[in-house]
Amino acid sequence: MIRLGVLAAGAAVVAGAALVTAASIPPKPTVGVTIPVGVKATVLGQKIGFFNIAKVMRNYDRAKTAVARLNDRRVRMSANLLGLRGMYTELQVAVQNEKLKPVIAANPDHLEQMTTGMVLLARRVEDLDRECNRLLNNQASEVIGELHDEIRGVVVDLAREHGLSAVMAYPDATTPEEANNPMVKEMRLKPPAAHPFYLDPSVDYTDELLERLNARFAANGGK
Repeated sequence: MIRLGVLAAGAAVVAGAALVTAASIPPKPTVGVTIPVGVKATVLGQKIGFFNIAKVMRNYDRAKTAVARLNDRRVRMSANLLGLRGMYTELQVAVQNEKLKPVIAANPDHLEQMTTGMVLLARRVEDLDRECNRLLNNQASEVIGELHDEIRGVVVDLAREHGLSAVMAYPDATTPEEANNPMVKEMRLKPPAAHPFYLDPSVDYTDELLERLNARFAANGGK
């Protein structure tokens, strides 16, 4: 798929619409404040940035173009599918009408042919429906993968330019109307955790945490 310089365009969008709400962690802990296990002193004084991933996806021209193209393809595929479903409905009515004919006027062979044709057409509709969904899902997966890599590349560059140790992505309202939406307000009351879209390896303590947990597990005799 042609990228058309989207990294450059994405940089402007992400920088202008999302980043950086930089939150500086105090350089020295206040007396009495306990630093969580696994958090080293080098983390203190580092900056963290945040961006609204929903706003980026809505206003990123590359994402909008990709969605529009997917919708156009879906409409084209749906037109063929609707045509076949219309034919199936007409054939179904014809079969019902044939069954209602008096015995003397009935044509068993014709009825059998129409019934067989209806079954074959139903299978064709199901096959086409599955194929359309498969093609659209595959294309959507490809687009999502490209968008993720492009946005992440821009976020990494931006984080390094601003000296950020982490950039957190979060979902939130993108318009004043959405901000007043009850569903968005409910989401804020039970928000999904922000996840790092970029993280400096020096502040990632996953391996150390696993080492400590496994050591504790082993010290307890595997219990």
